[in-house]
Amino acid sequence: MTQAHDRSLPRSPLAPDLTGQAGVTLIELMFGLLIGVVVVGAAFSILTMTSKGLRANEQIVDTQQNVRLAMELLARDLKMAGFGNPGVAVGNCTSSIVPSDNTNTGTDSGADSVQVLVPTTRTTGANRWTLSAPTTSGGITSITLQPGAVTDMVNSGLAQNSYISIGGATTVPVTAQPDQTNSKLTVSIPPPLWFQQEDQVYLLQCIRYRIVPFPDATGLCGDPSLQGAGSPCLTRGVAGVTTGPNAEAPIAEGIEDLQLSYACDGCTAFNSGIPDHIIDDVNTPAGFGQEDFLSNVPWTTAPLTPDKIKLIQIALVARQSKNDQGFGEKSQALIGSAAMAVGPAPSDHTLPADPNHRRRVLVKTVETRNVGL
Repeated sequence: MTQAHDRSLPRSPLAPDLTGQAGVTLIELMFGLLIGVVVVGAAFSILTMTSKGLRANEQIVDTQQNVRLAMELLARDLKMAGFGNPGVAVGNCTSSIVPSDNTNTGTDSGADSVQVLVPTTRTTGANRWTLSAPTTSGGITSITLQPGAVTDMVNSGLAQNSYISIGGATTVPVTAQPDQTNSKLTVSIPPPLWFQQEDQVYLLQCIRYRIVPFPDATGLCGDPSLQGAGSPCLTRGVAGVTTGPNAEAPIAEGIEDLQLSYACDGCTAFNSGIPDHIIDDVNTPAGFGQEDFLSNVPWTTAPLTPDKIKLIQIALVARQSKNDQGFGEKSQALIGSAAMAVGPAPSDHTLPADPNHRRRVLVKTVETRNVGL
């Protein structure tokens, strides 16, 4: 009789113990997937918010840098306005400063502009704009500059009939075509003036600052085919020049508004319009204050003439070059700028609200050094 198999025999120690084990249920699997989706979604949201926050901060920094750069360049030229003024028109500049208020008879509807007679020079390098040899007191018919200096000056706009200043002591026209080969300029300086080697030579130019508003159909502020192009910008260049190295060109993007007001000495009937080295008190209350800065003035009728200007208040507004998309996942503008009066009271221009761009305002008062001399 065959012995039956004993099912109670000991199990092999190598066999797995499946007692009490079960598979993952569908509900557990779905719950785990849900948790994973929530974690990934939260991480993606944090990444999106961080990325947008970084871009927003970068735009803020860029906007602040742009308005500071624009202010530095404009203030520098206004301080030097009138240096070496020959007393005659140079280019489009009939005086050291030619203010151009947007609306001379009322509240402005746009940005101001200004033309400034400023000196250009080069102080370093082998081709620096300095005399390579001294002159004599017997009268001067030509001057010799460092090798390459005249060529550099021609590239910067020097031509026959341009005005140059030598050391700030005398200003004369260049009466013949510049001699680039020998680095000489033909001038006429009567005795007893004489100059030493390395005395600085300056080219006088009529520089204009103006705002190109949005939209910029000409593409001057940027390539119109690129995203974000056509934003407003501040341009600088020789007034009226449209081609070449001296053409008006953008120097700071995103500059939306420029407002200028002026305080003067000798602009009022008090003291017969004669400058007395005291800034005019033209409005109440008594004593010089913000209310004594003038705008909406043609500056062409005595005693209100540019040579009386002693202080210039500059108000610049810069805006972000691209839309501000907020910090959420949606591409939606959440931060903008309310309507704002440009410059200290009394303001001459109010910018409308902009729901898509943040703005930065910078105001600075500059003292003119050479106007009226």
